Amino acid sequence: MARKQFGKPFAKIFAAIVLLIVTVVGLGYGSLLRGMDQAAEAYNQGDREAALASYQNIEQRLRSTGALLLIPAKDRRNLMLNEARLLYSLGRYDDAQERLDREAEITGSTADDGRFLLVKGEIAFRKAMKNYRESTKKDTRLLEEALHAAEDTLRDSLRLNPNDWDAKYNFEYINHIRNLMNQDQQGKIKILMENVRVEETRPAELPADLTP
Repeated sequence: MARKQFGKPFAKIFAAIVLLIVTVVGLGYGSLLRGMDQAAEAYNQGDREAALASYQNIEQRLRSTGALLLIPAKDRRNLMLNEARLLYSLGRYDDAQERLDREAEITGSTADDGRFLLVKGEIAFRKAMKNYRESTKKDTRLLEEALHAAEDTLRDSLRLNPNDWDAKYNFEYINHIRNLMNQDQQGKIKILMENVRVEETRPAELPADLTP
């Protein structure tokens, strides 16, 4: 009888502790999601640096508490993807690629997400152009190989998201440049290189419950 009386208060205390933990975690996670909402708003207002800082702060908080692997995969992917997109738009291509690689390290691969492949293809294209412009030798063979790799990545993105306009535009644009290279149309290639119009993708949409 005494054991039963002891068990009831203990069960109540345990339930109260669990409820407290769930409440604290829920409030903390809700705060992080609101932070993502504010970061997207900063982007929409044209302040990319502020948006990037917000996303980076969110990631740091998640890492410091060991919660990065515990949040829903969709939200974590959006976080990494948005950081990569903003870094790409700021011309920080290596940093953008590193953000994409972070998610690949967690999940093993991001080849099943056309959004990641789109940004990866865009980064590959920009880096190929940058390396070609800065090179004194102007090795068109290396450029063609890099463009071919970018084109393949965008083709994979289109397989996953066949209606993605950005992926379609970028794929066709790079394909056009490669065709000109095969035709030895160096003059036209130079013009295209100087007027790159590969589209920049926007941050991923927020969870539906936070969308205005």
